[in-house]
Amino acid sequence: MDYQKAFDSVPHRRLLAKISALGIRGKVLEWMRDFLSGRKQTVVVNGNRSEEADVCSGVPQCSVLGPILFVMYINDLPQQVKTNVRMFADDTKLFARTDTREGTVCLQEDLDRLQDWSDKWLLKFHPEKCSVIKLGVQKSEGKYFMRKGQEQQLELRESGVERDLGVMMDSGLVFKEHVAYCTAKANKVVGIIRRSFDHLTEHTFVQLYKSLVRPLLEYGHCVWQPYHKTLCSDIEDVQRRATKLLGSLRDKPYPERLRLLKLPCLEHRRLRGDMIEVYKYLHGYYSVQHPTFIKATTTRLRGHSMKLYKSKYRLNVRGNFISHRIVDSWNGLPDSVVSATSVNSFKNLLDHHWRDLPSLYKPECQN
Repeated sequence: MDYQKAFDSVPHRRLLAKISALGIRGKVLEWMRDFLSGRKQTVVVNGNRSEEADVCSGVPQCSVLGPILFVMYINDLPQQVKTNVRMFADDTKLFARTDTREGTVCLQEDLDRLQDWSDKWLLKFHPEKCSVIKLGVQKSEGKYFMRKGQEQQLELRESGVERDLGVMMDSGLVFKEHVAYCTAKANKVVGIIRRSFDHLTEHTFVQLYKSLVRPLLEYGHCVWQPYHKTLCSDIEDVQRRATKLLGSLRDKPYPERLRLLKLPCLEHRRLRGDMIEVYKYLHGYYSVQHPTFIKATTTRLRGHSMKLYKSKYRLNVRGNFISHRIVDSWNGLPDSVVSATSVNSFKNLLDHHWRDLPSLYKPECQN
């Protein structure tokens, strides 16, 4: 769901009314009122300045308080719908299971309710920029509509790929487009490093690579981690080519270059990241409504006391979900690692336990 000029369209009087309804009153409310009022705007074109006009709507952007005020304004939006809704700043997603006619009808009714809410609070949606993405093997044939103007009904376009919080989500959950996007971006940064430095020491390269390149290849990997060897190899190739920037290591095999630079392969790093996420979940660092990981109920299992149950699955896409793909690796850890007292302690114990793994510097996807 896309708003029309989201941060610029919030009416000040309605915003202050909502802030007051949330229990914020007195001097704090007056402070917020002063923060919003008394602002003026002007336009300069070719040195000609227009007359100043009062700003009666919108929250100041590039400020700490601006996003908070916007979230306060749309905070009651989830109460208007019966299906699932997730919001992050001005990014709103409505989703439901729609393999039946009842599910399709319910989702359309929620779209209508959201438009009624937007009309009431003067925060319009942009129907041309709203889109539908259908996930799964058996996709419904349902179509969805939003009002444009008073009478016109606009059919929402169906999209095969949508960017959600920096991750390219495709309808088949293969994430081929996201891998292509992040590898292309990372390769550009590697090229900039190559052109900017005539000479690179090992220490300088490692610092540049860790801070500028590797984060681009690992952001959100728990969501999009590829299960096709080709995609996994495409990601690893970025690090393989980057390590060739060092003339002293260029002629050495890739695993040996990683070992000398003490850079684990990206495949190993993704598995390590999965283990850290599982640890945080099982030790209460995250609060979720529906548990993703199912603890094993039998007491006759060998190993540690926090083993997980691996449910059956039919499709590879389900088997690649984090709740399935990590079970064997997690259950294989010793009790001294999974019972660590803190996240940093868990990381250190895990690295020590895995220090002799062959896959630490030799990715399996390139075998």
